[in-house]
Amino acid sequence: MIVSIHQPNYLPYIGFFEKMALSDVFVLLDTVQFSRDSFTQRTRIRTKDGSMWLTIPIGKENYLKPINKIPLPEEDKWLKKHKLSIIANYSKLERFDNSFVNQYYSGCREITTLQEFNEFGIFYLKNKLGIQTKIVRASELNLKTYLRSTELLVDVLDTLGADAYISGLGGKKYIDANQFSVKNIKLNYLEFKPFPYPQRWNGFEPYMNALDLVFNADREMFLQEISVLNRSEWIDSK
Repeated sequence: MIVSIHQPNYLPYIGFFEKMALSDVFVLLDTVQFSRDSFTQRTRIRTKDGSMWLTIPIGKENYLKPINKIPLPEEDKWLKKHKLSIIANYSKLERFDNSFVNQYYSGCREITTLQEFNEFGIFYLKNKLGIQTKIVRASELNLKTYLRSTELLVDVLDTLGADAYISGLGGKKYIDANQFSVKNIKLNYLEFKPFPYPQRWNGFEPYMNALDLVFNADREMFLQEISVLNRSEWIDSK
């Protein structure tokens, strides 16, 4: 069983969903400490001038909490700003989903935490991209709470009975491959390579959040990219 693990980001980029689509199980790592200015609180959208950041304003009092304990800001000025920014830059596209945008930024008043808010966007994009991978939360796995870094990853994989793990290339900076070998878990690194698709304005801006692909192009472009990858882009840890 192939597993990948990632923090529940805010409207993640396409590489997030590539790892998900290539896995049998995708774990939302919601138990780790929130990291300020990380992609759990910000995302990028395409604009006429290139791109812009949308950032959820998380208060300093929450910086040391785990992601699943972070409350959304009580004031909703940021919600209105994000909604208007997305409408201004995408509403003229044929595939623009006004219903989703309204529900996400205006109708989800029962959502009170950062994790719930981010998951709403993640599951929407997963479905729009046609991904069938099972998703589980780390908080549901009864993990050892004192573990960090590679030990935490291996505990997640061991708990799920995984025999292979997909990491982004960034994992090479901190992953201890020996711990995977001890558990007989194959460690693979996947390098995300942006693929061009039509965007509203001339030129192509990579690394936008996946809404940019969903609103601009047919999901078959994404599925074709996954088919072409067919796990052949993995870089074996050995």
